[in-house]
Amino acid sequence: PGQATSTYPCQLSAASAQSLGFGNAATSCNPGNAAQSVFPLGLVVPGDKGIPPGLTQTYFKSFAPRIGLAWSPNATGGWVAKLTGGPGKTSIRTGFGLFYNPVEQLVLEQFSAEPPFGGSSSLSSTLFNTPFELQNGTVAPNPFHGILNPTPGQAQDWSLFRPILLYGQFLPHLRSQYAEQYNLTLQRQIGTNNVLQVAYVGSQGHRLLITHDLNYSQAQTCLDLNTVLGAGTCGPFGEDSEFTVPAGAIPPGFTFHLPYGSVPTVTGPNANPITLVGLRQYSSPFCQPTNPNPATNGCPPDGVPVFGSIFAQDTIGNSNYNSLQVSMERSFSKGLQFQAAYTWSKSFDYGSSFEDILNPLNFASSYALSQFDARQRFVLSYDWQLPVPKLAGAEGKIADGWSFSGIITFQSGFPIRITDSADNELQNSIDFLSPGEPDLVAPFHRLNPRGPGHFAFDPSAFADPGPVGVIGTSPRTVCCGPGINNFDVAFLKNTSITEKASLQFRAEFFNLFNHAQFVNPAPTGGVAGSDFNSGQFGTVVQARDPRLIQFAMKLIF
Repeated sequence: PGQATSTYPCQLSAASAQSLGFGNAATSCNPGNAAQSVFPLGLVVPGDKGIPPGLTQTYFKSFAPRIGLAWSPNATGGWVAKLTGGPGKTSIRTGFGLFYNPVEQLVLEQFSAEPPFGGSSSLSSTLFNTPFELQNGTVAPNPFHGILNPTPGQAQDWSLFRPILLYGQFLPHLRSQYAEQYNLTLQRQIGTNNVLQVAYVGSQGHRLLITHDLNYSQAQTCLDLNTVLGAGTCGPFGEDSEFTVPAGAIPPGFTFHLPYGSVPTVTGPNANPITLVGLRQYSSPFCQPTNPNPATNGCPPDGVPVFGSIFAQDTIGNSNYNSLQVSMERSFSKGLQFQAAYTWSKSFDYGSSFEDILNPLNFASSYALSQFDARQRFVLSYDWQLPVPKLAGAEGKIADGWSFSGIITFQSGFPIRITDSADNELQNSIDFLSPGEPDLVAPFHRLNPRGPGHFAFDPSAFADPGPVGVIGTSPRTVCCGPGINNFDVAFLKNTSITEKASLQFRAEFFNLFNHAQFVNPAPTGGVAGSDFNSGQFGTVVQARDPRLIQFAMKLIF
């Protein structure tokens, strides 16, 4: 904030200068000039002072130690031998390590739409056939003129990109994402071919990449406008508009809060009119709302703010995972092998991917069950060669070589992402998701999606937040959606043709019993979640695959 780019100076075209009232010729709009009101103060690029080529610092302290211990009791007598089964039958293992993770590629690709190389716009209440013309007659700047590739030093008409909506900003001092992983495992051989394993497995994630808005709208100013100018003056999704408070409009003794400028509040009655172009902290960086002179107050003269939301990709998230993992494995013997695994776990985080967005007023309030949390999961995989008596000739070709295999899966449902996109919080901050939440007014109650309305949960447990300007009381995720109950089965027949060739027939049944298995309620903007204002809140609109059957013949030579 406050740093001006020198790599791409500001130069208004003659048309832009004329439309903004700065004369009929091309003019500079760098800081210190009369046209500075449209300069994007704070947006800097590599080449500017203090900005490295990688946009953020290089972190050289990612020390990643690992330690592991294994012990096999070798006692041949006494209670230890009885407990462990004797030498070589039991092993105890434990381990700890620090593991680092890079930033995923999709985050970096968002920079392709950063001005002056491209543009992103968030517009509402536009006309259908002219999407940059708003229904109130205002014409929004249109930055889309193909892929831009300006060379450093080339002047830019920054006014065309407004309101500049920035996705994926890197902060100057990002840290590496890392996790502490640890486990304690007991293995015990049972019989000749079976191994039982019981383990505690946990991890703590730190400095995880997650999104938050650096330039969310100031709800208090919006509420003050409604008090001073009348209800409905300012409301959801209108926070990037221009507002004027006439002289004397603020009631005596009432404190009016300003989102920017050198004067933080004005107590009524106000001697001069107040001009606001956007209600975000950095909406109009040079605007002094209490300066009554439009020629010198630094507020964009056309009422279009310089910046909209500025979404930062920041390494400030945390997570934790704890689990009990039990497995039994049988190596192939007497025609049978199998592996059974049961996990009882719980995972929490601030956000389950960078597509989640934090509550900008209180990061910790976004801490909730991970969207991939699977509280209980059981999987059994097996392969059984049927004990058919060995026969010779044609009978053997038909009867021998049959096997039966499959995978059985039972899992509790994933948590459901709850969101409210109505902008009741008056922040006008929607990236992949909104930070808004409805109020949770009753205990969460799961429903069977096969019932009326196909609801996964009772939507009446949620309600619009009472007062505007606040985020509701619902947690980010609630537990849980529909679970998994699935049987996959395969029948195989191997037939020897010659000494070096064989034929394999396969009949495979996925979801053998055609059991309807539902996914979580309707997604929001392509991101898993249930939007309180979508009209399908809590409704399941999709199921996993039905029964699928396939046959195959394979020649092996």
